[in-house]
Amino acid sequence: MKRKLLLIAAVLICGLICATCSILNGLAKMVKPEVTLKSVDFSKIDFNGLTLLSTLNVKNDNAIDIPLPKIDWDLSIASNPFVNGIIQSDGSLKSRGSTQVQFPVSFTYANLIKTITSLNDNNAKYKIKMIAHIPIPVLGDLSWPLEHEGKLPLLRLPDISIATAPSASFTYGSIPGVPTGGKIELALNVKNNSNIAIMIKDLSYVLQVGNTSLPKVGITGNPNLKPGTTEKLTFQLPLAIKDITSIGANVLKGNFNFNLTGNYKFGLSDFPFLNEVGDSFSLRK
Repeated sequence: MKRKLLLIAAVLICGLICATCSILNGLAKMVKPEVTLKSVDFSKIDFNGLTLLSTLNVKNDNAIDIPLPKIDWDLSIASNPFVNGIIQSDGSLKSRGSTQVQFPVSFTYANLIKTITSLNDNNAKYKIKMIAHIPIPVLGDLSWPLEHEGKLPLLRLPDISIATAPSASFTYGSIPGVPTGGKIELALNVKNNSNIAIMIKDLSYVLQVGNTSLPKVGITGNPNLKPGTTEKLTFQLPLAIKDITSIGANVLKGNFNFNLTGNYKFGLSDFPFLNEVGDSFSLRK
């Protein structure tokens, strides 16, 4: 029995020694990981601000796992320091493989404007500097400086205004002066105040004259607006006899007050992977 126990102990000790030797041998052959900046993308954009997502690729050719890097980062806009921070993630970089490390940087346009008084397309350039720190056994604490430059997409609320005031026209039947139908025409101007192209994916509204709300109408097609440009959108609203009767005589005279409420959704031509952004609007006379 003692002999069996001694044999088992000897086997365990040999295994432990071999494992220890393997670990020590791996440590002796530690190599410096490869750290590269894979991409810097915008993962979210809306009328309040945006999120910048940086992705590092870390290749660990060593036989053991090593801790995820600690990342010091600094974001400057128009050569002005804006925000900075330190990111320390839990987990490890797997041995004999590559690991992607992502870190988001979010900020609002309001805070950005406080830093840069006049924020416009000319001073929307940014630079993000990063230093990845990885503690490597035997080799010590190593650092990789990285940086990326680009241009911020400044998404601003559009200007929506009346281009052509609503005007009514009518069709008449056999009874003089009594309309059997008609239509109201109007046009809206939509100005793109952003420094990126936008696509009008939806713009619809309800026109209210007096106490009468006409059927909801919207655009057809998806007009594209380049930065700083204005698109004129023309609409026609059919009028049934009941609409004309309920709206009253002012429409027949072609001079009437109105209230127009609607919604719009934009797609971002340069960032098709992002969600639609939108808002509501109201115009009246």
